Amino acid sequence: MNPNDRLLFLKYALPCGQTLVKRGELSQGKLDSLIQKVSCSLDVPDAERIFKVAYAHCSLLAKRAGKPIDQKIIRQYFLEKHDEVIDKRFQEMRDFDPVQCQVLRGEVLEAGEKAVVKTPSGTREFRTDFAPDLERGDRVILHWDFVVEKANLSD
Repeated sequence: MNPNDRLLFLKYALPCGQTLVKRGELSQGKLDSLIQKVSCSLDVPDAERIFKVAYAHCSLLAKRAGKPIDQKIIRQYFLEKHDEVIDKRFQEMRDFDPVQCQVLRGEVLEAGEKAVVKTPSGTREFRTDFAPDLERGDRVILHWDFVVEKANLSD
């Protein structure tokens, strides 16, 4: 995976990291370090492999498309397939909140150190580590308590 694609993958996947910490599969220090590096757009080679389920599903989508994992594949997984996958995963593991893990779209009402975002399930605050340049009215993609990225009109 090239560095830009890996950064996008990690922006979508890292919000699930707390579940891996809870399971003992990732340390809190490592998660915090990854969030910091990704927020600074630093490449973290092979970090996508920490998120085995998401990486496996992206790999499968890429294989079916006959191309490597790229930003289109990453968005296809997280925006179209992720919620179904986490519902199934929850039935197996039952150690995370599948509603919190849904990838949502929202509109920024207030932007600052945190963003206040209106979502289909209500208005609440989200971290802006991965999207620091938000403005009121921006349409965004959300995962757990993070703004992942600004939404394209086609998202």
